[in-house]
Amino acid sequence: MPKVSEGYLTEKRNEILDAAFEVCSFKPAYEVTMSDIVAKTGMSQGGVYKYFNNIYSVYAALIDRANTQGNQIEKIDEVMQLDLKPEDKLERLFNVSKSFFSDMLLSYNKILFELSTYCIQNPEIDRKINSGTKATPVFPYLANRAAELIITQVQAGYFMPLIAVEDILSFMVSSFDGIIRDVTLNKCYNISSDSMNDLDEEKLISSLYLSIMKLLGM
Repeated sequence: MPKVSEGYLTEKRNEILDAAFEVCSFKPAYEVTMSDIVAKTGMSQGGVYKYFNNIYSVYAALIDRANTQGNQIEKIDEVMQLDLKPEDKLERLFNVSKSFFSDMLLSYNKILFELSTYCIQNPEIDRKINSGTKATPVFPYLANRAAELIITQVQAGYFMPLIAVEDILSFMVSSFDGIIRDVTLNKCYNISSDSMNDLDEEKLISSLYLSIMKLLGM
């Protein structure tokens, strides 16, 4: 029997993930079953299980797909190596988050939001999914690199924060989380209110950057 090429295996794996993604687009991600995915692919059950042995491995692969879109980790590292003023470097990092957020918004955000909410209530499932992920999560990595930059420049006396730097970092992370949540609800679920109507993630992230700059005494 001829050996199956790595390219073929990757193609079949991607076909299954495409099917899983499509199912998740109209059904809550946490309710998707392997049977749903098998039916969507048109493959045999054994054909699908050859690549993914359970739904948690599918979830993990979808999360990895989201976090590897556009090579954002490499872009973040490249920004950190640039010879720029600290405030310009921080703005570049925020711009990376804009790009990544916009790329994901109408695709993976619904899946990630539903899985993260479900996993908060089900720690054992969270462990099963995360034990299978390999890619570095983009937003936590970006927040850590931004925090590294801020702390270094506060210690060097370049930034002169108006409040404790720990409070600024907490504000930054919680604001990113809030932007992700509210824009996802607004654009993926059509949930709006007087204060949440046609939210623009890029404007919100720009406003967050300017707020951080003010708090850093710039």
